[in-house]
Amino acid sequence: MNMDLVSQAAAAYLDTVAGSDAVRLRFLEGLWDIQSAIESVDRPYSAPDRGAAREALLSGQTLFGVSAPVVPVADYTKAVAQIARYASEMAGLPAEQAEALRDTDFAAVLNENRLTGAVRSVDALIADVVAELDAKQSGPLTPASVAFVLVSALVPFLTGPADAALKALGEFDRSMWAEGRCPVCGAAASMGRMGESTTLKGAERVLWCDHCHSEWGYDRIRCTRCGTRNPDKLHYSHLEGDPAHRLHLCDECHGYTRFVFVDDLSAPLSMVVEDAISARLDAIAIENGFTANGDGGQGKC
Repeated sequence: MNMDLVSQAAAAYLDTVAGSDAVRLRFLEGLWDIQSAIESVDRPYSAPDRGAAREALLSGQTLFGVSAPVVPVADYTKAVAQIARYASEMAGLPAEQAEALRDTDFAAVLNENRLTGAVRSVDALIADVVAELDAKQSGPLTPASVAFVLVSALVPFLTGPADAALKALGEFDRSMWAEGRCPVCGAAASMGRMGESTTLKGAERVLWCDHCHSEWGYDRIRCTRCGTRNPDKLHYSHLEGDPAHRLHLCDECHGYTRFVFVDDLSAPLSMVVEDAISARLDAIAIENGFTANGDGGQGKC
C-alpha cells in the first residue's frame, strides 16, 4: 500500500468532508497504517510462471488457484487481535459491542485449514468463525464486526503476493479474463475507475479488488455482475454535485458497481481511499432496489 499517496488523498478529502464521513475516514486512516505495517513484512511467495498463469486465466481459474500464498496462522491471529482491539477502541461501537470485540478469543477458532481456504474465498472463513463464536446481529458480538476484522486482517497478507502474481503474468490482455471477479483471488470487484489514469488502451474500464488490491481491464459497456452487454439495460447514476463517484446500474440483474471517474476528481487517486469515499453510494443503490451482486430484484433508479 502506498501510504504516501493514501495520506495525500485522505487529507484532500478531509478538507471537504465533515461529520460521520470525516470520522469514518480518520478511523480508516488508522486501519490502513496497521495494514501497511503488516504488509511490509517480507513473506515468501512462489508466483506461477507466465505460461501457467496465462493458461489458468484462459480456463477461468484465478492466479491464486494456481499458486496460493500461505498465510501463517500465528501472524494472522496477531493481526486479527490488533485490528479487533483497534476497532473496539476507535470505531465508535456501543460499549457492550466494543468490549465483546476486544475480549473475543479469535485464536481459538483460527487454524491452517481455514486460512488456506480463506485465501481463495474468505466467505467460508467468516461463516465458520461467526458460527463458532455464536455472533448474532442482536448480540454484543455481531457478524458484521467479525467479518470486518477477519477481512481487514487478511488483506495485507494478500496484496504482496497478488502484485507478484500479476507481474509474473506479464502484460495483461483482458481477453484472457472477461469477468467481474478478481483474476487473482476471485473476489467480486469492489469498484472500478475510468478516466485519464487508465493505463490500458482503448475505452476500457479498470476494476479493482478490495481484498488483494489487484486491478484488471473490463469492457466499457458491460455489467460487472451478470455480464450483459445490452446498453439499454446499463446506466450510471450519481449524487448531485459529485460526478466523480457514480453507480453503474444494471436493469438486467439489478446489480451495481461503484466507479470513480478520474477526470472529475479533485483529490489524488488512491483506490483504497476512493473505495471508502464512494461507499456512501451503497445505501442509495440498495434503497433503489439494486444489490452489490445482482439478484434479479426490481431496481428503481
